[in-house]
Amino acid sequence: MKHFARTSRALAIALFLSVAFAAGAQETGAGQDIEMDLDALFGDEVIESESATPVTTDPVSAALKSESVRIGGSFSGSLSTSMDWDNASDIFDPNTIGLSPSVRASLFFDGRPTEDFRVLGSIKTAWPFTTKKILAPGTVYLKDNNPYTDGDQPGNNIFNESISTSALSIFELFSDISLNDNVYVRFGKSTVKWGVGYFWSPADVINLSAIDVLDAGAQREGPVNVRVLIPMTGTQNNFYLYTILDENNIDFNTTALAGKAEFLISMYELGVGAYYRYDTAERGMVTFTGPLGDFDIFGEAIVSRGSAKTFATSIDAIAPYIHSQPSDETRETFYFSASTGFRYSDSNSNFSLVGQYYYNGEGYSKSEKDSLVNQGEATITVLNSINPTLAGALKGGLAGLIYGSGQHYVAMNLSKGKLFSDDLSIALTTVANLSDWSGFVRPSFNYVVHNNLSLNLSSNFVFGSSDSEYTYLAQGNLVSISLGATVSGSF
Repeated sequence: MKHFARTSRALAIALFLSVAFAAGAQETGAGQDIEMDLDALFGDEVIESESATPVTTDPVSAALKSESVRIGGSFSGSLSTSMDWDNASDIFDPNTIGLSPSVRASLFFDGRPTEDFRVLGSIKTAWPFTTKKILAPGTVYLKDNNPYTDGDQPGNNIFNESISTSALSIFELFSDISLNDNVYVRFGKSTVKWGVGYFWSPADVINLSAIDVLDAGAQREGPVNVRVLIPMTGTQNNFYLYTILDENNIDFNTTALAGKAEFLISMYELGVGAYYRYDTAERGMVTFTGPLGDFDIFGEAIVSRGSAKTFATSIDAIAPYIHSQPSDETRETFYFSASTGFRYSDSNSNFSLVGQYYYNGEGYSKSEKDSLVNQGEATITVLNSINPTLAGALKGGLAGLIYGSGQHYVAMNLSKGKLFSDDLSIALTTVANLSDWSGFVRPSFNYVVHNNLSLNLSSNFVFGSSDSEYTYLAQGNLVSISLGATVSGSF
């Protein structure tokens, strides 16, 4: 009951503050001039009116109000073939040859019937339109750090059974309300933009998915939340208050509270925020962005009291196989993570460059990671002769443990458009774990045949020792080549 009362009081205080801010803002009067970029009014792009605007119409209202609902979407379909080689492969005899089709689409609607009310929703789907989950040996899962397959679950020895789940998902669904042009409230499922990093964002503790380093610019899925935006009149400083719901377990103890302030200091933007949820670590963060000569620099840092991560301590052939440290033992430990990087672009030469360094304060030291890998490999060898299915599951669990386990990372992406012709572009992405000196290099070429059709060629070179992160995940120093075609468009 103490937990319930404490969290209830916190939620009540947050709600009271939000209402108080809103009431106070409305009392300032609507006649004040608001120096504010229209693009930031709801935190998204401005939807221009599709109808002709009379001369007597308020330009702010005309820019925000739309008498029709805007509907749009995108489609992307690709077909590619890939080949992989390891160190022992003959160049004319690759290890594997595969064919990879992909079909994806999204659809959204955006309605703003009045200047102070907006509703937006989007859905996504991908082929196959239903995903079949095979309940059979070899399918790897982790529960409480205990690796198992569907066939090995306690009370479930049914093999080759399957269930289907829909690949259609609601990506965003929210409404925006403006209270007298002084306070802006958003409620629903939406992306929450806290961090400023490109490849990694330790300060982004709210969104449901991490950044994909090979598709770093993709929008990520956010939670169901209530956001209150309070801009400071006459400045470009903003305050945000959040109430974040856990969609899988809605309760007071699983509801998070967060707050963030953004300040414009000269040409630099500084962000300061805090995150609280009773059943996980409290976090404080800071971000900055701004110009430095021809470069845009960015950085962020976070301090966490305790960790939401479960730390493995040892691996052996006794259940639960991967042994871990209880979370209450790390509750009073402080973890620090940070990242910094730069962006450079030259539109005249169609060139861009992004680089970033990431310190992962919740990563393992090299000696700890190497010890866990050695223990895991020895255990897998023992289990192979007893229970090959469980050995395979443990191998998958070990791979999951190793992924992102380093303390120091760097990444870079450079791209050049209009290479030799207007239709050819090239990109190079490099990611490395400096803790164990592993990583990959990925060059790619793209040739535009038509506005909606392009051909692409890419290769991937994995480097590192056999027990290092990226080499272990790739199962060797692999070299792969992929050739494909993509049809895409938006409406």
